[in-house]
Amino acid sequence: MSWWRTLWSPAAAIRAVRAAVLVPALFAFALLVIKSPQVATFTAFGGFASLVLASFGGTRRDRAVAHTMLTSVGAVLIVIGTLVSHSVVAAAIATAVVAFTSYYAAVIGPNDASGAAAAMLPYMLAASAAAPVGVIGDRVAGWVLATGVGGLAVVLMAPRSAGAELRRATATLAVGLADLLEAGARRAALPELRAAVVDATHRMMALFVSAPYRPSGLVIADQAMAGAVNQLEWCKGLVGDGIDRCGDLRDAPLTQRAPLEASAKVLREAAAVLRGEQVDPDLKALEQARVDSVARLTGEGRPDADPMELVVAFYGQTTANCVRAFATDVLIATRGADPLTVGDSVRRWYGMARPDRPPLRRLVTLAGVAGIVLRNASLRSVWLVNALRGALALSAAVVIVQLSGVRSGFWVLLGALSVLRTSAASTGTQAVKAIVGTAAGVAVGAALLPLLGPSPWASWGALAVAVFVVAYGPGKLPDIASQAAFTVVILVLYNILAPTGWTLGLVRLQDVAIGCLVSLVAGLLVWPRGAGDLVRDGVGEMFREGGAHLTEAVAWALGRRSHPPELEVRAAATAFRLEDALRGYLAEPGSKRMDRQGLWRLVISGVRLRQTANALDDLTPRDASPDPRCDALLRHADALAAFYANLAEQVGEPSGPMPPPLVPPSPPDDEVAGVGGDGTPAHRLRRRWVGEHLRHLELHLADLVAPAHALADQRRRPWWR
Repeated sequence: MSWWRTLWSPAAAIRAVRAAVLVPALFAFALLVIKSPQVATFTAFGGFASLVLASFGGTRRDRAVAHTMLTSVGAVLIVIGTLVSHSVVAAAIATAVVAFTSYYAAVIGPNDASGAAAAMLPYMLAASAAAPVGVIGDRVAGWVLATGVGGLAVVLMAPRSAGAELRRATATLAVGLADLLEAGARRAALPELRAAVVDATHRMMALFVSAPYRPSGLVIADQAMAGAVNQLEWCKGLVGDGIDRCGDLRDAPLTQRAPLEASAKVLREAAAVLRGEQVDPDLKALEQARVDSVARLTGEGRPDADPMELVVAFYGQTTANCVRAFATDVLIATRGADPLTVGDSVRRWYGMARPDRPPLRRLVTLAGVAGIVLRNASLRSVWLVNALRGALALSAAVVIVQLSGVRSGFWVLLGALSVLRTSAASTGTQAVKAIVGTAAGVAVGAALLPLLGPSPWASWGALAVAVFVVAYGPGKLPDIASQAAFTVVILVLYNILAPTGWTLGLVRLQDVAIGCLVSLVAGLLVWPRGAGDLVRDGVGEMFREGGAHLTEAVAWALGRRSHPPELEVRAAATAFRLEDALRGYLAEPGSKRMDRQGLWRLVISGVRLRQTANALDDLTPRDASPDPRCDALLRHADALAAFYANLAEQVGEPSGPMPPPLVPPSPPDDEVAGVGGDGTPAHRLRRRWVGEHLRHLELHLADLVAPAHALADQRRRPWWR
């Protein structure tokens, strides 16, 4: 019965039962009580939009707001679609604008993306055929009736949010890291604990990128959960490297062990918050442990610390800072943080953590909406390119519908919309599935409709069963099965409205094929490789920007730079675009040509590079005096940046023959790493801190050579391979 466990989903069952009851009921009310075919048609499709297509997350309040917006936006689009349906030019222009806006809305968050896709359904229905202005009232009434009742049902009967599973996985990893920290301090860093942490990390990251959109609620909470995941992944690297470098911590002074012990405690408390418990992480104690550690190393008249004590202190400081940021993001993601903390964290996410950055009110506005939109205004953004492709495909489909006079133009538009994917290859695959599924649905309908006969009860029962299958299908049933069930729904629905028999299915099959062909041509003309190219471009840009940011941050930390690093914001925007491209790539149907493990190793290394540069950026106050003996460290940072630049060149746009594998720079000696030397105690401590940060990066450079070489080789293959 393993196949049953794979297919069964309580959340899908709730969604399917809800739709199977309400869609036929609302359709029957509009047709038999209101007695208006226009109201009935838009009621039926409005029910599909709110109960099947729209999948809103967050709290009940979040869902209520999202469904209200869906109703409002859909009503406006019905008016626009009806008004432009009389003119080919107006319909093409309006469709391009609506499609671009709807696809691009995905950058704001999952609720916006899901709602925009659902709101396009009534627009396409209204714009597909010329209709008098007088029908607008009936169309809007049917849409409002269906989405209002459907939205209320979803809010009252919503299953647990999809983000809950990610939170549980993140909590599991946090507890595993706390166990590992405590085990390392007790000479018991067992291989079993490390293996469990690796498994928990893979589980968390797989959930994090498994959906096309970030699996959380609205914008700020969404960004906070993403920040928590990234911080915890970096924390995993710090803890592992710290145990490898430090070994037995029992001989280290208690003051230097305290930040690690406080970090373990806060990790457990933050995990409890993610599980829904009422716990307040003790961030004050964590910060006090970190301050005491620095005071021990920089106290007046104190001799230089033992080198191993400095290593322990470095990992204690860095881990404590990482855990504090993680716990803060957890509080924001669970809506337990105060507004001041939220504002400070928003600045940190977007590289604006210093007081010389924009004021909070303006910043939160930019970060919440405009900032996200603007950072994706690039041809390297999966959302912008996808929006351009969608606008081209759907406006072309409208022109074909208007000029050819096909009987059911709506199905051409729906066919184009339903198969449009992020690459030509995946669009073609989806088109084949849509055509095969439609043909299967026509065959089922041809056999079913004669059996239903003149009995209205049989037709209504068949409609409910078909709606159940369609609503249960997303994520659980094959695409062909869902497409076939949807075709059966349409056949039964329109035969209830005006009996025409199963031949209606042949018209639908023809129109779907036309729409699929339009999307396929658009996919070939614009962005044929799809998100895969943007992933490779994003990896290269991440390493190039990250290496440059690293050199700026090192110079700033050592007092050799008069103003803060300027590439922080650009590096953050690059990281966000890469994550979005990676989601789009993983969501594409079909097998993945890039090795996931190697690709993920590159992405995680980029996260480590960015986090290290940010940590160096925050290491020194702005009035820090220049260090006279840091030239060796600066040269070594330049060597690291050159390695990352070569890595970016290798995985970037292919030019010329296949390059040879890269060779990481040699590890530095003690002088380069900042051990000893002249200067004040603060100078010597900063040199050692910077050296340890660079060493943390060097420990993982060799792991990047093979994945980068494989990615460069794959980049040089034609897109159809």
